[in-house]
Amino acid sequence: MTRVLCTVALTTIVATGSSMSAHHSYAAYDRTRLVEIEGTIEDFQMISPHSLLTVRDRDGRVYTFEWLATNAMKRWGIESDALKKGEHVVAGGNPRRDFDESGIVSCRSVRRPADGWTWPNR
Repeated sequence: MTRVLCTVALTTIVATGSSMSAHHSYAAYDRTRLVEIEGTIEDFQMISPHSLLTVRDRDGRVYTFEWLATNAMKRWGIESDALKKGEHVVAGGNPRRDFDESGIVSCRSVRRPADGWTWPNR
């Protein structure tokens, strides 16, 4: 009986371990704080593990918004050509704890004022 329980436990750990290790903690981000950056898209990459949206504000500072993985972006209906270099956007999210130095944000929203496109689009 002990051998069966150990086998079941080990199988469960192995089966769920791969999906659990595919994600990380948000401990590096200040989940109590939101920032909103208005600027011009420098780059948009739909890549894994996280898509990246790079925005330059009017003062010339560059911010990187860590967004969803490619498959999650597609589930939201976002394709790689959804956002283009030079477009004006307002992006928001939780800043990394070292935000003043890194300029990295966990993306929670993106809005393109020119045509009203928004994410999340609920």
